[in-house]
Amino acid sequence: MLISHVKRGQLIFLATFAAMIVCGTALLSLPFVTAEGNFPLINSFFMAVSAVCVTGLATNEICEFSFAGQLILLILVQLGAIGIMTLSASILLSLGRGLSFSNTLMLSNLNDNFTLRGTEGLTKIVVRYALVCEGVGAVLIYIGLMFNDPTGPGFGVSELLLPERYLTNAWYALFLSVNGFCNAGFSPIPGSLWKTNELVQLTMAVLVILGGLGIYVIYDLLEWFNKRRYSLRLHSKVVLSTSAILLAAGTFLVMVLSLDHGTPLSFFDAFCLSAFSRTAGFSTLQGTAFLSPGVALVVMVLMLLGGAPGSTAGGMKVTTAAVAFAAFRNTLKGNHEVLIFKRSVGMEVVLRAFTMMIIFLMLFFAGGTILHMINPSDIPLLDSMFEAASAITTTGLSMGVTGKLNADGKLFVILLMIIGRLGPFTILLFLLGREKPGQLKYPTERIIIG
Repeated sequence: MLISHVKRGQLIFLATFAAMIVCGTALLSLPFVTAEGNFPLINSFFMAVSAVCVTGLATNEICEFSFAGQLILLILVQLGAIGIMTLSASILLSLGRGLSFSNTLMLSNLNDNFTLRGTEGLTKIVVRYALVCEGVGAVLIYIGLMFNDPTGPGFGVSELLLPERYLTNAWYALFLSVNGFCNAGFSPIPGSLWKTNELVQLTMAVLVILGGLGIYVIYDLLEWFNKRRYSLRLHSKVVLSTSAILLAAGTFLVMVLSLDHGTPLSFFDAFCLSAFSRTAGFSTLQGTAFLSPGVALVVMVLMLLGGAPGSTAGGMKVTTAAVAFAAFRNTLKGNHEVLIFKRSVGMEVVLRAFTMMIIFLMLFFAGGTILHMINPSDIPLLDSMFEAASAITTTGLSMGVTGKLNADGKLFVILLMIIGRLGPFTILLFLLGREKPGQLKYPTERIIIG
C-alpha cells in the first residue's frame, strides 16, 4: 500500500534528522569545540539544529570555534543538505543492494516528472553533483583568497611567504564552498563575506544558485545535454524561468529601495543580496546597514519563496509561487485551466501549492509575533519577523537578533528551523498519503466571491 510506504518514509525522514541533531548536539558540547572550552548546552543544540537544517543562524561567530568545532559543523551541514531520503538511497546503493521497490515507488510519487526506472539514477547523481560543484567552487574561492586585499582575511599577495596561510585559505575555501552549495550561512571569516573580493563573492553566489536549482532540474539538464530528451520537462522550465525572474526582480528592487537609506547599493551587492536571500545567509556588506525597511521586506519575500524542490534551499519553493501566480493569471484571463508553457497543470497540484503557501504565511506571521512576545522589548517587531522568516525558510540572514535571544527565544527559533526544514517534505508526504479516488460525486453549487 502506498500509504504504508509514505508513513514509513515519514518515520525514516524524521528519525534520521533527529539522530543527526542529537549526535551534533553531543559533539558540539565537547570542551574542545570552542577556544574557551565552555559552550552552553542550549547553544550547542541551537548550532546543531542550524547546521543540520542548513540554516546558518548562529549564537556565536564561526571564527570563535576551534578547527574541530568547525569541522563538526561542516559535516552536519553536508549531511543535512543531501537530504534524508537521498542520503538513505545513496547508502543503500553504495552497499550494492539497490533501492527497494517501496523506496523507489515513494520517491517516484514525490516527483511526477520521473519514472520508476529513472528515480534510481536520480539518487545516484546527487552526491556526484554536490562534490563537483563544491570542489570547483573551493578552487575558485581559494584563488580569490590568494589575491584578496592584504587588510582583509585570507591569503593576501603580501603574505606569499607564510606557509601557514596556505592551509588556512584551503580550509576557508572548503568551508565556504560547502556552505555556499548547501545554502547554509556559516562563514569562518568574521563579518561573513564583506571583506572578501568579488571573485569569492561571485563564486559563492553561483554556488548558492546551483544548490537552489534542485537535483531534478540538474538531472533533466544532463539528459537534455546528452540528447536523451529533445526538450526540458515543465518542472525544469518553471524552476529556471522563475529563479531568473526572482533574481533579476530582487536585484532591481534592492537597488531602488536602498536609495532611501542614504547609501545606495551597487549592482553587484544588490545581485549578491538577491541571490543570498533565497535561503543562504551570507552578506557582502558590513553589518546590517543595508536592511532598511524596504530592503528588509524584499529580502523576507525572497526568503519565503526560497529555492526549488529537491534542492538544498528552503522556503515554500519557487514552483509553489509559480503555480499560484499561474492560477491567478489564468483566472484573470478567464481560463478554466491553469496553463504554464502551454501545458495544463492538474488541480491537485494547484491545491497543494496554495496549501503550502498558506501554511508558510501562517507560520511566518505567527512565528514572528510569538518571537517578539517572548523576547526582550528592545528587539523591534520588524527584527523579530525577519528572524522568524529566516528560521522558517532556513536562510540564516539576521538583523543582529540571534545573539540577543533569551533561552525561550532560542528554543522557539530552533522549533521554527526544524519546522521549516522538515515541514514541507512531511506535509507533501501527508498530502500524498491522503490522496485517494473519490467514490461519490457530489452536486456542484456556486459560492459568491468578492
